[in-house]
Amino acid sequence: MAKSKGTTLAGYINRNNQKNDGFTFEAGTDYCQYLCKMKCLNCGHRYKAIGSDIFQRKCPGCQSGRP
Repeated sequence: MAKSKGTTLAGYINRNNQKNDGFTFEAGTDYCQYLCKMKCLNCGHRYKAIGSDIFQRKCPGCQSGRP
């Protein structure tokens, strides 16, 4: 297993104020990636993102991020 950089750990907050609420165990679209539950700390919108995108994700609700 690869060493985590912290972005995939529950509780991580990225530079766009999006919080990782943990893994869903649903397969993502990138190789060996899983979906994580995300929450926007600005507007409260909840969505899912693949682990490799968490560090840069923007909220689909208030920051024009992808759904």
